[in-house]
Formats: sequence, structure tokens, C-alpha cells
Amino acid sequence: MTHEYKADITLNEKDSLQDLLNLEKTMVKTYSTAITEGASKGFRTLIKAHWNDSAETQADVFFLMTELGYAKVESAPENVLSEQKNKFSKIKSQLA
Repeated sequence: MTHEYKADITLNEKDSLQDLLNLEKTMVKTYSTAITEGASKGFRTLIKAHWNDSAETQADVFFLMTELGYAKVESAPENVLSEQKNKFSKIKSQLA
């Protein structure tokens, strides 16, 4: 009977980057929750800084993954972009 120990498992580059991307996305969501729950101005300022750092790291990892061919980005058709822009413009005007 063989046992696989954590030290025996290695991740390839793509898997490592995907894990990092998932971690940063989770951190951005967690910091977003913390910002809305924070009552102290100092706490909120600190969490916003951490949120921004995680959001930047997430974007950097994603862009690296696209450069390496591990993630693909497809452009939406112009009519779909226009529809979404109109939809959110209407929502924004209703909230004002």
C-alpha cells in the first residue's frame, strides 16, 4: 500500500497559477465583505488597501495566464456590449 504525501505532489505551472488566481479571487470577495461590515474608519482604510492589493494581484495572475495560453478571453459582439451598457445605464439612472 502506497501513501501519497503532500510533499510528493507537485503542481505544474498552470495548476499553480490557477490556485493562486482562485486564492486572490476569494481574498477580494472576503475583503469586500469585511469592508461592508467594518465600522471603524481605520479598519475600512486598511481593508480597502488589502482589497486593492489582492485585486491587482488577481489581475496580474490572470493576465499572465492569458499570455501563457492558460486562459482565453473572447471579445463579446458589439451588439451585446451595447445592450449591457444600456441595461446598466438604466439601472444607474433609477438609483440616482
